[in-house]
Amino acid sequence: MEDRLAALEQQVLALEQRLAGLEGRLASRSPGRVPLSPAPDPFADLDDAAPATATDAFGFLTHAGRSLMVLGGAYLVRALTENGTLAAGAGVALGLAYALAWLGAAGWAASKGRKGDATFHGLTATAIAFPLVFEATQRFHFLSPGAGAVVLALLATLSLGLAWRTGHQILAWIFTAAALLTGLALLAATGAVLPFALCFLVLGLATLWLGYEREWTLLRWLVALVADIVALGLVLRALTPEPRDPPAQVIGLLLALVGSYLASFAARTILRGREVVPFEIAQTAASLLVGLGGALLVARATHAAVAPLGAVSLVLGIAAYFVAHAFLGRSKARGVNFHFWATLALVFVWVGLRSLLSAMPLALAFCALAVGGAFFEARFGREAFRPHGLAYLFGAAWVSGLLGDAGTLLFGTSPVRDPAAGWVGGCLLLAAIASVLMLQWKSGHQDRLLTRAVRLGHLSLLLVLLGAACVSLGLVLVERSLGPGAGPGAGPGAGPGALATLRTVVFATAAVALAAATRRWELPELRWVAWLLLGGTGLKILLEDLRRSGPALLFIAFAACGLAFILVPRLLAGARSAPSGGAEDEASG
Repeated sequence: MEDRLAALEQQVLALEQRLAGLEGRLASRSPGRVPLSPAPDPFADLDDAAPATATDAFGFLTHAGRSLMVLGGAYLVRALTENGTLAAGAGVALGLAYALAWLGAAGWAASKGRKGDATFHGLTATAIAFPLVFEATQRFHFLSPGAGAVVLALLATLSLGLAWRTGHQILAWIFTAAALLTGLALLAATGAVLPFALCFLVLGLATLWLGYEREWTLLRWLVALVADIVALGLVLRALTPEPRDPPAQVIGLLLALVGSYLASFAARTILRGREVVPFEIAQTAASLLVGLGGALLVARATHAAVAPLGAVSLVLGIAAYFVAHAFLGRSKARGVNFHFWATLALVFVWVGLRSLLSAMPLALAFCALAVGGAFFEARFGREAFRPHGLAYLFGAAWVSGLLGDAGTLLFGTSPVRDPAAGWVGGCLLLAAIASVLMLQWKSGHQDRLLTRAVRLGHLSLLLVLLGAACVSLGLVLVERSLGPGAGPGAGPGAGPGALATLRTVVFATAAVALAAATRRWELPELRWVAWLLLGGTGLKILLEDLRRSGPALLFIAFAACGLAFILVPRLLAGARSAPSGGAEDEASG
């Protein structure tokens, strides 16, 4: 009997311990209750046994179920519209309002930090709104292509604004991809390129500023690429024999492509003081090529006025020069911002003048700009603009045809002199001489590659023009002294031989002159060109003079070349042995 009582007491004690454990566990989950005793919880292992992924799976299924119910409501609106219960306009408006409501729900969830809810709501709103715009335009014809593009642009901008506000990058990618796909589908279905090109431009600017504000930089590359390709397609459509878009509207959109992006870049680099990034360089090049170049092509193909485009481009070039000049006063005067805007100014001025002037007046204008740029550099010490003077000089020589004529006189077989271009050639030669004389021909230990390349370019262009002028003058003197048979238009005897000898004498004289110039200006460019001319003169005698010149002319050629071979090394050696500081302190202005 006593053993049975003892066993019952043990069982009661065990029940009391388990009851105390249950009360303690309940008290730990309910703050207002206090456990009866600190006994251990025998059911604690049951909570740990549940898998950690169960909550995630349940949450995903919950979000998916909610999204399916929302989509079901959208299909209900569509069914009511299709069977005539709702008018097309009312159905479309109700569907858009329904989608915008869930778009707002996505924004509210993101603002509360519930990224999962925001993502599912954003996906649901996207699945409703963007296909609805497509069907309202293509199937129900409630919206025209232009109105569909406007609604699509507004919807995409509103959606991206929500993503920017909440800082939700996934939503930004979802909205951008949906807008691009919907726009491209409508473009292909309706054939209306112009309104959707404008839509993509708006979307491109939105993603551009989204990248500026949130550092989401990949979005702008994708949208800008689509906008540029569609704009290029618009240009190609306008160049067909039967253009389907009004030329004025096409030109306006192409100029808007250039102006809107450049205005955004200017606001960031000038007002905010940021450095130019690779996207801005790439998109500027693409927009200039497609936008400005395409506008000029369309204007000429459709016989529209090109002069207004040239005037706008010229004004933009002058403004860009002022912007570049402003960057010179800052700490990063030689930075990427200056070179970006200076190069842009050069392109705009070139295109503007090319659109406004014919060949000869354009060459004179380029000569004036080259001399003015050299004077500006010499007066204010703005050496950063030196490449622009060289570009304008080469431009003048190219558009006037004098560069090709000079090459023919120096290296061709039957040079032809154009008397009508003689005065333009004289102006170009004077401009080249003035530009070179106004340059500060100093050599420093920190000469940059660009500085040396520009000096070499000025020197080479001047030598080509001077050499061609000397050969042309020599031919005139030969014709007058020996008769017409000695000129380049004669037979295979004296004409080609006289031309070859004249060239040899000019090359040899130029080599000696450059070697002598190193005694005053110790510049590596002078030495390089002097050696190059000396070697080229010897090679020219073997390849040209021995085949074309007679004994008397060969005597002159060999004498000139031999004298150059004697003088050039001596002059260069004397310049090398001169005191290094003397040449540094001198300059020709």
